[in-house]
Parts: sequence; C-alpha cells; structure tokens
Amino acid sequence: MKHIRNLAVAGCTVLLLCQCASKDEIRDLKYQVRAVNQKVEDVRGTEVDQVQKRQASSASRLDEMENSIAQMRALLEEKSHQEGQIREQTKENVTGLQASFENRIKALEERVSQLEANLDKIGEARIQDAETRAREAAKRAEEARKRSMAAGGGAEGQVSLLPERRKVKMDPTKKAEVATPATQEAAVPSAVAPVVSPPVETPAAPAAAPAGAATPAAASAAGSDMFNKALSMYKAQQYNDAYKAFEQVLARNPRGNEAAETLFYMGESLFARGEYDLAILDYQKVISNHADHPRTPTALLKQGMSFEKLTDHETAKIIYKKLIAEHPQSAEASTAEQQLAALQ
Repeated sequence: MKHIRNLAVAGCTVLLLCQCASKDEIRDLKYQVRAVNQKVEDVRGTEVDQVQKRQASSASRLDEMENSIAQMRALLEEKSHQEGQIREQTKENVTGLQASFENRIKALEERVSQLEANLDKIGEARIQDAETRAREAAKRAEEARKRSMAAGGGAEGQVSLLPERRKVKMDPTKKAEVATPATQEAAVPSAVAPVVSPPVETPAAPAAAPAGAATPAAASAAGSDMFNKALSMYKAQQYNDAYKAFEQVLARNPRGNEAAETLFYMGESLFARGEYDLAILDYQKVISNHADHPRTPTALLKQGMSFEKLTDHETAKIIYKKLIAEHPQSAEASTAEQQLAALQ
C-alpha cells in the first residue's frame, strides 16, 4: 500500500511537471510512469496473490480450527455426559455395596454371636465332661485302690491295729495284765457275752485304759507323723515312695483335715513323675471334694498345666478360664492369665 501511495504522488508530480517540462522529459517521465506502473502491477500481482493465498490459508486454518473446536466441544459434552452417567452409576453401586456390606456385616455379627454362644456351650459341656470323666476315673481308681488294699495292703494295716485293740484290762480288782494273742481270743467272748459281769461294767475301767490304747488325738498325731514323713519323701524327690506314703495317710483318714493336702501332694508326686493323666484325677478330687480349701486354686492351675503337658490345649484354656473366673484374686489366677496368653 505504501508503494501505491508513492506511485500516486509521483504521478501527480509528473502531471504538474508536464506543463513546464520538455517533450523529452515528458517522454522520460512517461517511460518512468510506465515502469512504475509495471512495478505496481507486478507488486500487486505478487503481493496481492500472496496476501490472498495467505488469507485463503488462514481461512482454511480457521475453518479447520473451528471444526476441531466443534469436535472437541462435542467430545467434551459427550465425556461430561458419560461422567455424569458414571457418577450416577457409581453412586448406585456404592449404595448397593454399602447395603450389601451392611447386610453381610450383620450376618457375620449374628454368626459370630452364635459361634460365641456355641463355644460357650461347648466349653461348659467340655468342662462338665472333663469333670465327669475325672470323677468316674477317680471312682475307678479309688475302687482299684480299695481292691488292692483289700487284697494286700489292707491285711497289713489290720495287723498293725489288732494288737492295740486287744490290749484290754480284764478286771480292775486284779493285777493288770496284757492279753496275749492266745488269751485275747478267749477273753473277748467273756467280755461281750455275759451282760451281768460286774467287772466289765464298772466305771473305773475307762480310767484305767492301757497305755497302748488308740485315742482320736493319738490317731490324729499318728496321721500327722505319716503325712510329714510322706512330705519329707516328696521333698527328697522320692516321688514313688512319697505317693505310696500319701496313699496310706489317705486310707487311714480319708475325710480328715489333711485329706485335701494329701490328695494335692499325691497329684504333685504324679506330676513330678510325668504321669499327667493320673495327676489330673487327684487334682480333680481336691477340686470336687474340697472346693473351699486353699489348695483348690493351685490344683486347678496344675490340672490346666497337666492338660497342657498332654497337648490338650483347648481343655487347658478352659481350666485356666475357670480358675480366673472362680478365684480372680488368687496368685494362681495371674499365672493362669500368663499361661493363656502363651497359648493364644
């Protein structure tokens, strides 16, 4: 455009100069004007074509960009529509999953509660079954012990007691004499059969009891001595002899004050010898027959340890839980908690 303006100015200048210029100059000016016009035409031809071409290419590019933008808008709209559908579907899925999860959780909780109730029932049944089996085994062991004592050991006990029972003074007015085994058999009928015999019914006879007569205090003292001897054997790790000695103590006084201690140490002797199944039975006698005795928590603890030694861990857990529930303040309960933690 600047070239065209310059040419126009030049043309005007030529027209002004034509009046005063010579012909040659006019001719030269015409030639120059033609050259300038030619150049203008050339410039127009080249630059306008280039500008037009550029405009055409720019327009085509703009059309392409508009098409691309339109396609992108369509894609964006489609994507936004799909995203909306996906959001709605996701919400529905999440809601359905939450409902299904809640239903499953409720079902699992109900099942867990049922299992816990069943486990409690099974545990109680196992405890009762274990106690029943322990009682039955204890009865069988007691019957076997009684049969063995009646066959062999019982006769031995009778021999040690008969001389003391047959040492009686026949008549307080006569000299005191100890009846021999031969004379005792003859003297007993005479003391029992005739009711009118004055010497037997005289009140002085009990006061003059012989020195060898067995009194309750003497029997208790004798039992304590036997228990102490058996306990000494146990402490000396003579578990077999200690068990037999404790059996004799229990046979002499099965319901005395030392019965629970005797049964407990019988179980301890068997436990020390590794006879855990038999030890469980003696511990059960302490638990069942002497529930209020101080040895009962220890018997429960050792019974659980015996089951643990026999690799019956489930029964051991039940025994430990029973100990913790029934004797929570005892030192054995804390030990049972440690044993339970080790078994988990």
